[in-house]
Amino acid sequence: MALDVELLDERVEGEVRLRRLRYTGGEQARVPAVLLQSAAGADPGPAVLLQHGANTGKDDYYIQAPARRWAKQGWTVLTIDLAEHGERATSAPTDPLIRRRLIGKPAFVAQSVADLTAGVDLLTATPGVDPARVGFAGFSLGGMLGTVFAAREPRIRAAAIVIAGSFAYTRYWERGTTDEDRARRRANAEATDPAFFAVAIAPRPFLMVNTTDDPVFPREAVETLFAAAREPKELRWRPGTHHQWGAGIYKDVFTFLQQSL
Repeated sequence: MALDVELLDERVEGEVRLRRLRYTGGEQARVPAVLLQSAAGADPGPAVLLQHGANTGKDDYYIQAPARRWAKQGWTVLTIDLAEHGERATSAPTDPLIRRRLIGKPAFVAQSVADLTAGVDLLTATPGVDPARVGFAGFSLGGMLGTVFAAREPRIRAAAIVIAGSFAYTRYWERGTTDEDRARRRANAEATDPAFFAVAIAPRPFLMVNTTDDPVFPREAVETLFAAAREPKELRWRPGTHHQWGAGIYKDVFTFLQQSL
């Protein structure tokens, strides 16, 4: 795939060089992205795709704050807007976004995986990146999609999934009103739910970090996804909710990536 990268803006902010760009993703979609590196430059080092969750975008503080910290430490960080998010949003987001777009829409998952795959193409072609040291970290919806993506993309050498899980524990595909409907729902689940993909991440390291009081991903959802993955894997619990958590989550993710890449 020809990335056709368009540089929109480049600036140095303190110790970080920040580039705003667009590249070609799946179905020839133009993907808005932010690429962050140390302004001082460095020998080829690790890189990470850092993915936002539902109803947010690449420019949200909880994404850009760690991205800048990691870039200061010599990492290359790429953040992108998923389809229907950030600069790509065509309507106001709503709370049922996860179920409506992820579970019910295999095309959305396929688009996201293709966009992230093209993001790896971009990272591995970026000066200052060691192509053998590329990882992924995703929050919420970004973590669910990232599980599917990492399972399919061998260039991702480690994956950290944050405040995410799988709804497979509810066996939602059995709620169909007819055999045909149930079969369709099951096929959708197998094409979209991360629990059907996590097994393929091994033998690469897999980390899940979740909060103790998350109403979106209860313990059953978290443990379902974790059980589907193989070793090496680790599950950590931190105090907090789906939208409120402490800095310990970022420390867990960065330490894991440092040790794995």
